[in-house]
Amino acid sequence: MIIALGLVFLVALVVLGLWAARMLVVVRLARATAEDAVERRFNVLETVGDGIYIVDESLRITHVNEEAERLLRTLAGGLVGKSLDSVVDPLGSELVPDIRCARRTGNVVESIHAFAATRSWVEVRIKPAASETLILLRDVTERMRAETLLRENEQRMRLVTQNVDAALWTTDRDARFTAVAGGALTELELNPAQLIDQPCDALISEHVLEEVFAGDSVRIVTARGERWLRHHVEPLRDDKKRVIGAVGVSLDITELKRTQQQLFESAHRDRLTGLPNRLSLEQRLNAALETASLDDRRFALLYIDLDRFKTINDTLGHGVGDAVLREVAGRLRETLHPRDVIARPGGDEFIILVPQVVDAGDADATAQRVLRVLKTPLSVLGRELFVTASVGAAIFPDHGRTAEAIVAHADAAMYRAKAMGGNRHAIYDATIEATAAERLALENDLWHALAREELRVLYQPIVDLATRRVTGCEALMRWHHRTRGLVMPNTFIPIAEETGAIVSLDRWILREACGTVARIRKTHPHFRISVNLSPRDLRETDLPDVVSAMLAEHELTPDALTIEVTEHVALDDAVVPALRELCAIGLRIEVDDFGTGYSSLAYLKRLPVTGLKIDRAFIADIADDAYDQAIVGSIVNVAKTLGLNVTAEGIETDAQIEFVSSLGCTEAQGYRFGTPLPYEQLLRTLPSAAPALRLVRGA
Repeated sequence: MIIALGLVFLVALVVLGLWAARMLVVVRLARATAEDAVERRFNVLETVGDGIYIVDESLRITHVNEEAERLLRTLAGGLVGKSLDSVVDPLGSELVPDIRCARRTGNVVESIHAFAATRSWVEVRIKPAASETLILLRDVTERMRAETLLRENEQRMRLVTQNVDAALWTTDRDARFTAVAGGALTELELNPAQLIDQPCDALISEHVLEEVFAGDSVRIVTARGERWLRHHVEPLRDDKKRVIGAVGVSLDITELKRTQQQLFESAHRDRLTGLPNRLSLEQRLNAALETASLDDRRFALLYIDLDRFKTINDTLGHGVGDAVLREVAGRLRETLHPRDVIARPGGDEFIILVPQVVDAGDADATAQRVLRVLKTPLSVLGRELFVTASVGAAIFPDHGRTAEAIVAHADAAMYRAKAMGGNRHAIYDATIEATAAERLALENDLWHALAREELRVLYQPIVDLATRRVTGCEALMRWHHRTRGLVMPNTFIPIAEETGAIVSLDRWILREACGTVARIRKTHPHFRISVNLSPRDLRETDLPDVVSAMLAEHELTPDALTIEVTEHVALDDAVVPALRELCAIGLRIEVDDFGTGYSSLAYLKRLPVTGLKIDRAFIADIADDAYDQAIVGSIVNVAKTLGLNVTAEGIETDAQIEFVSSLGCTEAQGYRFGTPLPYEQLLRTLPSAAPALRLVRGA
């Protein structure tokens, strides 16, 4: 019995041992399998490109792969086993609320975390499971940068397309719009949404796209109503380089076109009259030359210059002068044939190009029409003005075969007409060229007259009518040309004024006059000298300073010098400031040749003048003409009321002396008292005792 029990116990131990050994094998096998599974899981986690870490139910980190280590900036050994709450990081502890939310809802939670310091982005996906939570971290920096760049580019493109004066568009092979955008659409009154699937004719002609569909790029400018578009169109190709449509930009260049037109008009049109200017005339004249040469025919060129226009400008102002030029331009347009070209090269000059004439008779007839149309007075700014012109004509090829020759010869003919008194016309001939050459030579010599010391000053006495004594004189310029002899002022002064040499001449005679009166005042301390100044010089801003310097240089008081200006110059608004400054210095300002201009006696109170010199035209017949007596008497009475000194010019007889004295003139000047004299002879009229002036007999 005991033996049997022992055997049973032994068998049981063997069986138990076998079972234990088997269980040990099973446990080892299970452990190996588990370890292999963990190893495979780790291997999977490492092969995934994303960062991954896993937390258990208590939020302890159980697994971390290498990418997660990089993104969390901590090795796995420092993370595994730690509570996620203790891992201070946007990708660590800050995710705890999202993890709890994912576990509670069972949904995947996604978010993107931006790191401003490193300009990087990480996408986070939290996936809950039964007993653990998987956190996936993906570095999306490059993608976010690309998306940001794309978004910025889209915004920039949208800004450009909405604000640039252009339309950006594409079409299919049927020339129908597939996309349209751009700021120009508003100005073109086009709705981009309504253009889709519509023919392209709203922007560009369909036949233009035929070239594009053939594979060529096209650049073209077209008009759409009042607006201009510049198109650049290229083929639209697919990935196999096949043309599937067209892509284009249509730029609104309307303002550019307008500016170009304005620049063209400005370059080719006279702004004042709207007529072609000198540049335009040259182009048309050259075209006429070419045509006439090919067709063997004649054309005429007429050069028009308004007579005494400078007087209107100087007297009534440039505003009236401009209005006169516009009125004359209008009359010329109305009277001439539509094919004739009327141009204003500048100033008071007009040129007419008659493109076809038979002979000089046709040019003569055109010139006469010009003169006739100007006979009717012009109504300008409430004034009625009579304007005449001098017209010169030249014929191609009779009077020249180049544009320069034709213009020069017509100009020379015009000067011939002006020299004959104006208000007439002249046809060019050989003698005119000689006259023009003579004038040019005289003009050149005038510039050298000062350097060659060819200018002289003569002095005409001015007499006090109460004492009949010489109280002053007028300085008069004469030109003694080295070969021509004496050239009178009425010959060279107009040339000097036209060329600008008059300023130098004025300054020279001022200096000479100051020197003369300074010497005379040593014995005759109240002696005065008068000098005529041109309007050109009176417009020079430095004139008052120059005069003051000359007075100081010769130690003269201002009352020693009188400045004389003609009536029309005194009324020129441009010279009045200079006259006021000279008057303020203390100089006497007198109006010469008074009564021949446009002014009224009432206007005198507005001018800075101290005296009047009555023109000789009113003095010549004063002894016998009641009208002249009345006119002179009125002038003297008004002048006396205004406190002005009155000098009678052109005195030649005793009867004239008596009459002007009786009418109240204070001073007189004329051949009865002496012709213009050289300085030495002037001194003889001023003896030290200063007796009454002996009247010159037979002067």
